[in-house]
Amino acid sequence: MIVVEALQWAAQQFKTCPAFMCASPLLEAETLLSEVMQKPKALLIAHLEQELSQEQWEQFEHWVLRRCQHEPVAYLMGAKEFYGRSFVVNPSVLIPRPATETLIDRALISTKKMHPDHSLILDIGTGSGAIVITLVLESEIPAIATDISKEALAIAKENAARLGVEEKIHFLEGDLLDPLLPLLKSMTEKRKQQPAAEHLNQMLICANLPYLTQTQWENAQQDVKDYEPQIALTAGVDGLDLYWKLFGQIKKYRRLFPSELTVLCEIDPQQSHQIVALISRHFPLCDIQITKDLEGHDRIVETKL
Repeated sequence: MIVVEALQWAAQQFKTCPAFMCASPLLEAETLLSEVMQKPKALLIAHLEQELSQEQWEQFEHWVLRRCQHEPVAYLMGAKEFYGRSFVVNPSVLIPRPATETLIDRALISTKKMHPDHSLILDIGTGSGAIVITLVLESEIPAIATDISKEALAIAKENAARLGVEEKIHFLEGDLLDPLLPLLKSMTEKRKQQPAAEHLNQMLICANLPYLTQTQWENAQQDVKDYEPQIALTAGVDGLDLYWKLFGQIKKYRRLFPSELTVLCEIDPQQSHQIVALISRHFPLCDIQITKDLEGHDRIVETKL
């Protein structure tokens, strides 16, 4: 089997598979074969007569048949690129989306004003760790990341080790801010006991929490609904249950946080008015700014508390 024959076979599979709707069958085929043969697509196309080894053909055939069942390409490959870096992913974690890179852009604006020795990044619901690892690499500010899923934390730790920041990020298992409370209380006590000493005075909280409604989940594409973890996607009737809980926790324990506190959240574009009302309910005098993603949709909510 040569490259051009393999691509033609795969494209035909994608076209004729009754359960699979694909806008670009050949592009899907090229993406998978490029990964199997460990060659850029351009080089692949330039050598259409190259023979596949038996092992390459078997892997390609296996991937194509799995893709016909809507299994996401990122899970087939075991990796997804985010902000120019490759992150390990599996069905225990949400696949990083391009829209989330807008959160990184906004966060890096904040980190430019933060000193690494007196600042901390918190990533709530870290999943694969893509957000927190990217921010630490780009800003060199230490971080703590939490997730309720032990399996997700294992992937996040693996990614941190692969990208060389495992010593700069502390991973904690638990629900939202719960695993952080002992540490925050300890830091508060130290500030009281040593008021003249230099302490943590700036903190950035990033939260890409589940925000799909149950209806959105039920109507989602099969790639999402059948393979990605629902726990990382849905949050109640309006999709904002976890943000209600998070901002409730921040309000309850605000005294434990540094004086300069910024919170960045990713939302569904249709939730922009609801999230502003939600945050204002907890913090009536706070400054709220909404940033659009690259497609022009309301995506990131920035709150200074």
